[in-house]
Amino acid sequence: MEIGTKNFGNNATLIMIRNRMGSTISFTDFGARIVDWVVDGKSIVLGFDSVEEYMTKDIYTGATIGRTSGRIKEGLVEISGKTVQLEQNERRQNLHGGAENFASKTWNIEIFDGPDFAGIHFDLTSLAGENGYPGNMKIRVTHTFDENGKWTVSYEASSDTDTIFNPTNHVYFNLNGTASQSIDNHRLRLSASHFVPLLDHTQVVRGEISKVGDTAFDFRTEKNLKEALKSDEEQITMVGGIDHPFVLDVPELDIEQARLSLDDLSISVYTDRPAIVIFTANFGDRGVEYRGQRQVHHGGITFETQVSPGSQQIPELGDITLKADQPYQSTTVYQLNKG
Repeated sequence: MEIGTKNFGNNATLIMIRNRMGSTISFTDFGARIVDWVVDGKSIVLGFDSVEEYMTKDIYTGATIGRTSGRIKEGLVEISGKTVQLEQNERRQNLHGGAENFASKTWNIEIFDGPDFAGIHFDLTSLAGENGYPGNMKIRVTHTFDENGKWTVSYEASSDTDTIFNPTNHVYFNLNGTASQSIDNHRLRLSASHFVPLLDHTQVVRGEISKVGDTAFDFRTEKNLKEALKSDEEQITMVGGIDHPFVLDVPELDIEQARLSLDDLSISVYTDRPAIVIFTANFGDRGVEYRGQRQVHHGGITFETQVSPGSQQIPELGDITLKADQPYQSTTVYQLNKG
């Protein structure tokens, strides 16, 4: 493994790891985020060339999201029998943890390597009251990359007070190698028999879990994304594509939960989280420029592993409570496949 670093602007550092397959993956301490993943000369994830671009174009791209990912309706949560008001930073909702979220922080870093992998520990302290969240929290996010093209994201955290915690990574994949081409030519398979419908344009959940059968959301058998994205179903047209949680059938780390494919290249997703939020970059003509290329509608796709947003309204989705001094741990793996 080869490891290199360079200045990424605003006192941030870019860390680059190259494996024997010739793939290079890059991370930065600004937002503990993935910046690039180059395979055969092609960037398969979206990213910018400096911290300034993330700050001015899209703060969430590739970032660690927290304390909580997704939308919390009206920013209201129940924690240990008490109602807590979180910051409302998207209309009346709390989105991705509030305005000053993990994506906007510069994390401490520790680079390490082993016989067939290299990685970075990213560490952050989040103080009680930040964006309304109780508890002083210590968070560690570890990104590793190995000789076989496996990118692993591990999360560890603890709090001194009962709180809520539901992190994810907001990576955008586009196997075309450019945001200027839609992902509607990709194929997707997803081990999820249920999804969570949205209420309306606010994109908060409607309040129930639905079966994917006979809907555009059925990816249990691999199919072209275009088939779903061109659907006239209400849940698709409401948001201009997919921006929905999918409830995994068997959320275990050793099971392939999703596979995104284009030609002879694919990414497999493994996770111990109960849900994956799929977002197909439904920006219409508002897409920003990535590496000199304007993002088209559906110019990327996320696999945001987490407890599904809406767990406060639908307890069956899971519990994002983190008790005082109870350790949090979760892992997600993105595996590159060729041929």
